Amino acid sequence: MTKTQTYTALEVALARLAVHPANVRAKNAAAYSETSVQALAANIREVGLLQPLLVQETGKTQYGVLAGGRRLAALNLLSADKSATGFGPRMKVACQLVPGDAPATAALSFSENEMQAPMDAIDRYEAFAALRDNDALDVADIARLFGLTERSVRESLRIGLVHEDIRAAHRGGDISLETLKAFAGHPDREVQAEVFTALSTDGQRVEAWMAKRALGDRGVRQGDALGAFVLEDYRKAGGGIAPDLIEEDSVLGDPGLVQSLLARKLDDLAEEERSRPGMGWAEHRIDPDREALSAYGRIYPVPVDLDAATQERVDALSAKLDDLAEAHDAAESWAEQDRLGDAHDAVQAEIEALTHAFDAQKVETAGVIALWQHGGLRLMAGMVRPEERTDTGPAPGGTGAVENTAEAGPKISAKLASDMAVERTRAVGLALARDPARARVYGDWLLPGNVAQGLVRRAEQSSLRFQAATHAPGLIHECASAEDPGAAIEAGHGVVERHIAEHEAGLPTGWVDGEDDPQETAFARFASLDPAERDRLVAWAVSRSLEPVAGDAVRPSARTAVEAAVLPDIRTLWTPDARLFGRLTKPDLLRILRDDLGLGQKADTLAKAKKSEIVEKLAALFAAPDATLSDEQRAAIARWCPPGMATEVPERGQEEVGEGDCAETAIEASLAA
Repeated sequence: MTKTQTYTALEVALARLAVHPANVRAKNAAAYSETSVQALAANIREVGLLQPLLVQETGKTQYGVLAGGRRLAALNLLSADKSATGFGPRMKVACQLVPGDAPATAALSFSENEMQAPMDAIDRYEAFAALRDNDALDVADIARLFGLTERSVRESLRIGLVHEDIRAAHRGGDISLETLKAFAGHPDREVQAEVFTALSTDGQRVEAWMAKRALGDRGVRQGDALGAFVLEDYRKAGGGIAPDLIEEDSVLGDPGLVQSLLARKLDDLAEEERSRPGMGWAEHRIDPDREALSAYGRIYPVPVDLDAATQERVDALSAKLDDLAEAHDAAESWAEQDRLGDAHDAVQAEIEALTHAFDAQKVETAGVIALWQHGGLRLMAGMVRPEERTDTGPAPGGTGAVENTAEAGPKISAKLASDMAVERTRAVGLALARDPARARVYGDWLLPGNVAQGLVRRAEQSSLRFQAATHAPGLIHECASAEDPGAAIEAGHGVVERHIAEHEAGLPTGWVDGEDDPQETAFARFASLDPAERDRLVAWAVSRSLEPVAGDAVRPSARTAVEAAVLPDIRTLWTPDARLFGRLTKPDLLRILRDDLGLGQKADTLAKAKKSEIVEKLAALFAAPDATLSDEQRAAIARWCPPGMATEVPERGQEEVGEGDCAETAIEASLAA
């Protein structure tokens, strides 16, 4: 039988304590991080250290903490906090001393950490309820005492609002904690009991999803989009509300009244929108059938002639729009970006109202639909009823009028357009650098083309020299190492720059600084390279000669041919990410989701989210498209590019041509070979 171990109580100065190497969490820095122990520190600050540390001598005056490392980290955090009185390096900490010859010290550490049983949800509720009822502590006091959020405390306390029969079922193991929490989501105890009884009648185990679905039909949550939309009118109408400790989780208990108020509000909004342009009708739809809406047509505002005064106003607003776009790009916080984005959209709307109007001959037969779908409102002006349509084809857009928009794409500021042109050209350059044969043809074309100006009407937008403006530090300047190809790339750069760094790390560099023979000239070293290595270097140099150009810009046909040959689809190298989405406005991000990607439900769900959340969702969507998406949606994500980023051959006649076009046609043939 193992002899029972005894420990000696003592107090040790905080400065003399450190985590013992045998502590089972000694190598887990995250367990002792400031974020991890903040709540514990808050609790110790309020009630003191309730449990001594288990320590063992590690030196003449030093002690290692075998159990209680998180408590030690919390004490050190309080020691560094000048506002925490009574805590400091010299404070005495209660400890239990383990003899130096005690075996299996790691087992002691494991036992202290692992053998504790955490309180379950009902234990937690009862503890908080006792603090509230017996010690007169309010929610804020309890939250501060344990370093919790007030919402977390309220969620625990509302377990007490669950019907006693349901709590007894959880105590007896008949329902899970998640099911218990699902019932806590509805504050009406009688409704909870009715639903629990109905779900339990056939003897099946009641699961959380079953409770949520059944309770969802017994009222509308105040904090949901629908509840918030009708709340004021619902209160005026005297509708009953089942209160919850968390206000937004209170339930509007009359679903019929909610639906009638929703219909009335939608009718009012549709009528208001109809009256401004003088349309012929207004109606509302709630979660309509997609096919029914697809039968409608739609008209859009068209440009109108402006008088001098209106034109002057539009010019002033356009200048303001540019200023707002530049400020939006330069903003350092999401909140500031959202504010500037809202201001930008307001100015854009004013410009649209001044410069566009519905055709007077068509407006009387058109109308407005106030649409409530996926928990969001959408006003659709210019709708044409199926019986009034004069066109013979499908509704504009092919997938139903509900998916149409008058927007041509996101608003791109001049600064963002310039930055995208650089990144686009970097991607083309990378593809060219990986294709020495085509790069050599293009390089051979550029040299005589730039020297003999008469060969083509105008020289290519390129030159055979180092273009520092088009790239980050590279082969010669701050060369990336083979061990860490991305070392020279700033953290803000995307995947294209990382691929470039990896490619450049594999290029021969000894000829630059004479690693093999310092006595040889750089030219001699270069000339002695293997021809294949020289070809790779020439390809790299030609790729670096490319001047930035946007995909929708007019460009010489040889440049067009190069892009079509080496990188016909930029999405094979470049993926839209948070760096791009963060520089677009919130409405543009929602339009991309709804109109470009066909994700109307996701757009409606995110309509009230912060811009930062939408950026994160879009970036994640492009990084790893969800498996639940349709093939059409996945294809839209795979091909989407903002205006000016796509690499594609323009329609003939859009690219630059001239008297030497026959020569450029020849290089196109060479590149295609």
